[in-house]
Amino acid sequence: MGIFSRLSDIVNSNLTNLLDRAEDPAKMIRLMIQEMEDTLVEVRADAARLIAEKKDATRRTDRLATAQEEWTTRATLALEKDREDLAKAALVEKAKVVETSKVIEEDLNELDDRLMGLDADIAKLQNKLQEAKAKQQTLIARTSSGHCHEADGDVNPPKL
Repeated sequence: MGIFSRLSDIVNSNLTNLLDRAEDPAKMIRLMIQEMEDTLVEVRADAARLIAEKKDATRRTDRLATAQEEWTTRATLALEKDREDLAKAALVEKAKVVETSKVIEEDLNELDDRLMGLDADIAKLQNKLQEAKAKQQTLIARTSSGHCHEADGDVNPPKL
């Protein structure tokens, strides 16, 4: 996933070190925050898509459960009418529905795993975004206090 390679580049970089070396730390942190916010939007969109897929799969599972009951009822009815051929055919159809249901259940489990992974990624990204915003506030405070020192006659403003 390209999103997470970008995210890992941002998260794995040492924010303070990067800002110290940047020519314009304020611009650099703004860009990093924008990139994190864009990535967060993309990850949330992926999560929303997976949630929609999960709801669809759940609805299909419910329909298949109803179909299983119907095929069981048909098989029972066929046996009551001494139609073993129809009962066998109904049970074959029920078996197909059961197999399809198992596949969808596996898909649901996979979707749950993927959603849990995305939730963890979203939480990590939100934490890193908060850290970056806090760093931005610190940088803004330093910059504004640096301007105050210059106004007070201090020729050496604090280093960033």
